[in-house]
Amino acid sequence: MSGAAASLTDPSAAELADGPPRGWIQSPAFDLALFTLAPLSGLLVIAAGEVPGGYRLGLAAMFLVAIPHYMSSFTFYLGDDNLRHYRARRLAFFAGPAIILALVVLLRLTGHNRPVQSTMFVWNIYHVALQSAGILAIYRRLNGGPPGEQRVAKLAILATNAAMALWYVERYEPLVSLLRDVHQLAPAALKAVSLPVALAACAVLGLRIARRPRPISLAEGGFLVTSLLLFHPYLWVPETDRATFAMLMGHFLQYLAIVWLLNHRKYAHAGGSVRQRSLGWVSARPWTVVAALTTIGLTFYAADQVTTALGLSMAYVIIWNGMTLVHFYVDGLVWAFRQPHVQQTVAPFLLQRSRIKTS
Repeated sequence: MSGAAASLTDPSAAELADGPPRGWIQSPAFDLALFTLAPLSGLLVIAAGEVPGGYRLGLAAMFLVAIPHYMSSFTFYLGDDNLRHYRARRLAFFAGPAIILALVVLLRLTGHNRPVQSTMFVWNIYHVALQSAGILAIYRRLNGGPPGEQRVAKLAILATNAAMALWYVERYEPLVSLLRDVHQLAPAALKAVSLPVALAACAVLGLRIARRPRPISLAEGGFLVTSLLLFHPYLWVPETDRATFAMLMGHFLQYLAIVWLLNHRKYAHAGGSVRQRSLGWVSARPWTVVAALTTIGLTFYAADQVTTALGLSMAYVIIWNGMTLVHFYVDGLVWAFRQPHVQQTVAPFLLQRSRIKTS
């Protein structure tokens, strides 16, 4: 959700016709479980890794949560209202992903692994931080907060996340070795820049919030704290891969929740093409969503097992490196609120109420 709602324009009266600012995107229970407290799932995965058989939870989290999260970006291509938009930008929506995949395959096959791994690490910081800033912007709007806080909030979250992720950057050898090829002091310079920027941005944001005419809501304030602390595993988990996955668990759940809400509100009761009706049917109820996520996860688990059995496990890794970067790229297109199309077809649905059917 890179940039999602981080530049939300003020909605029209129709978009908030269901009442005054309510604070929650869906409901207290939904928001707390899938947005504000979602990062606690990462701690659960870390804890499970310390007990016998706990790796199974991590395996389930990978294939039933992480991988469906990466694939969910492509639901954008299924909506009829998006068809004309992405067909008018074929280079961006089709050539761009193909070029990224080709570059990843080329670099990996020629042994240039550091650029791929380092790009994934750095882009991941940006990608996750902007999703947090985007969801925070929705809460700010629903709480009646000033839109002028958007930029400083985005900077505060991005800089704070970067400072935590880079504080022990020497633990991630591909990036630190690449930085030292540029200059021996480059890794230390990143810390020296990110920490003061984070402190200053957080201070400015705190002052602006304190000067609001109305107090910050529990929903907005809670999510802001969650967003600022999201990258804390990097500070105390020695293995970078484990820290990254622990941090990402909250991000995965938040992303799946916001994509589900959007698709449910737009397509659950819509007609249109077969692909749009299929998306609407899946998005209509929680059990169909869970079934779809499980199907995707098990499909990729089977692919992982088959490629491993055939001695082609690296091919699977290469494809997933490429798909991760394509996800980052596509996400930046489909949630680009600077585009009028996205403002008109996404923003209204994120600001309205919905009642999710359970049967």
